[in-house]
Amino acid sequence: MSKIITSPVKRWAGTVTIADPLTIPQAEEIERALSIDESKPVEEGQRVWLTVNDKKMLPAVFACVEAWNLAGLEGVTPETFPASPRGASHKLIDWIFKEILAVYFGEAEVPNE
Repeated sequence: MSKIITSPVKRWAGTVTIADPLTIPQAEEIERALSIDESKPVEEGQRVWLTVNDKKMLPAVFACVEAWNLAGLEGVTPETFPASPRGASHKLIDWIFKEILAVYFGEAEVPNE
């Protein structure tokens, strides 16, 4: 059963359908996106470029998205995914990735006993 999520980004209104449950290849892409490059530690006050993070997340996003129903993103691919306006683009990628992570990690439910 897939999961339909509604975009919080006004520029690209609509829905995205993500896989649920995920496959092993999809989980591998998510884990690659989560990997930390310890050879380049981020120090306090150091600037972090959104594009670097987005580039790591996009393969997982595209591996897990089953359908794009967003205004202005018809036929989008990893190569044609918009990088501007930068804030809106990053917000969209980050939001989808977080929704995928919710599927990956599962619901944190504590039963009432």
